[in-house]
Amino acid sequence: MATNKPAGDKAPAEKKKPTSATLMAAAAQLEEQETGEKKNTVILRVGAFVLWALAAVAMYLPQIGNTNLPFGAVRMLFMNAVTECVVDIIVAGVLVILAAQLWKKANHIHPTKSHSPVVQFLWNQLGVIMAGIIFAPLAIILIRNNEKLDERTKKIVAAVLAVVFIGASAASADYHPVTQDAVDEVLQEAEENGWTSSDLVYFTKYGYKYHYYEDCQALKNSNTVSSGALEEVAEGHHTDPCSFCVARAAREAGDKGDVTDAAEAIEEALEPAA
Repeated sequence: MATNKPAGDKAPAEKKKPTSATLMAAAAQLEEQETGEKKNTVILRVGAFVLWALAAVAMYLPQIGNTNLPFGAVRMLFMNAVTECVVDIIVAGVLVILAAQLWKKANHIHPTKSHSPVVQFLWNQLGVIMAGIIFAPLAIILIRNNEKLDERTKKIVAAVLAVVFIGASAASADYHPVTQDAVDEVLQEAEENGWTSSDLVYFTKYGYKYHYYEDCQALKNSNTVSSGALEEVAEGHHTDPCSFCVARAAREAGDKGDVTDAAEAIEEALEPAA
């Protein structure tokens, strides 16, 4: 005989695990709270807009007086300098990608504080939006001047434009966007457990060591760096502290003792308060 489950006995929703990007942002903000020094993301954002502006120049620099500058994709197009036009498009694509990386890096430290999903999307995916703003006008120009351009030129420029736009958009997209709401949840959990920024250690997907420092020399060539609470990371296959990080921490603490002893001392210091 079937029984009706009371409405009040609903199973609690499973807590969503924070992404590595969220943990990295939380670690950065925890460090800010502890040191009182705010990380300057303004420079990163200004740098991104400067690079986007340079990309727009590479695409649409007009004729200035009697000068004949060898760039400006649209100008090169109508001068029938196809090679120069293609080079300018590629240069603009590289600049767009670099700008997006700076913007994403800033977002992964200080994400937007807006709670609006629309604002969050626009803010996090600004790199893709800027790629569209920079490259779309050339596509419109090609269509509107269909009869003025020879077939070979149109095909070459259109093909290069399509490839660069798709590549730049894909590289500019933030596949792991961070929201301040998600970061605040991690910060709240950190406060409840007595964690500090040192508790959020760093690790690679396939490595078995964890690292105390994000800029550890052993992580410089890795593209799969994640972070997590020490006690959770140690429960997986990341069971050993990095010897470089232990030695560095020992030096900073003025500990000249054995590396193993230093590691044990550090782990004890990092244990959450009961």
